[in-house]
Amino acid sequence: MSYIESRLRNYMPYMERFGIRNGVRIAQKLFPKSSSAEIVSLHIPEIKHPIHVRLGTSDVSNFLENFLYLRFPLPDNLHPELIIDAGANAGYASVVFLNKYPDAKVIAIEPESSNVEMISRNCSSYKNFQCIQSAVWKTNGLVKIMNPQAGKTEFRIVEASSTDLDSMQAVTVEKILNDSGFERINILKLDIEGTEKELFEENYRRWIHLVDVLIIELHDRFKPGCAIAFYSAIEKYNFNQYSKGDNLVYVRADI
Repeated sequence: MSYIESRLRNYMPYMERFGIRNGVRIAQKLFPKSSSAEIVSLHIPEIKHPIHVRLGTSDVSNFLENFLYLRFPLPDNLHPELIIDAGANAGYASVVFLNKYPDAKVIAIEPESSNVEMISRNCSSYKNFQCIQSAVWKTNGLVKIMNPQAGKTEFRIVEASSTDLDSMQAVTVEKILNDSGFERINILKLDIEGTEKELFEENYRRWIHLVDVLIIELHDRFKPGCAIAFYSAIEKYNFNQYSKGDNLVYVRADI
């Protein structure tokens, strides 16, 4: 196989998804011939504003997951007013929601400063968007990032005290909903690197019945007990379950 044939074969998924010209351009920017740590801007046909990606980081795989591979099985009759993207990373899932549901309020929650900066780059041009630099937790207490040197999509949260210089104010799902002014969470996406264990061990009964669609990735590889806590909580409620990649999608049965 020639070099050109090899490159075209590698580009094929991008060309099939984004069109020949756009697909090749996106693949070339994501995977330049020489290593790079720059931020590139990508234009996707159905996405209103450019998407920014930090090369050499987990932004690349996160971008591919959200824009190349992943399609959540969401109900056709779903017309969300409020979407919460907890563990938003660089904001790519928020971008997907903002374009699919342009009239919905999208609130992104992200604790890490460099990710929050990328969220601003990717999402601030959209109306009805809000970013909260915080971490979703079981209470509105103090938390901190336990692994600040980790990859951009792997920051994990632990409880902190007022003496920790790097502590931050956490936020509960209940508080986010109450502060939003809406009565329900139509879509709640949770990609919180193991914090789902604490989230579904305490206080979830205050808000889970107000969720129409729940999208979650479980992280027992980081924190054993996540799956047990989540399944024990969710089984009490009337959701239909679907699987999509590493994500579980729960849709309220009477939606």
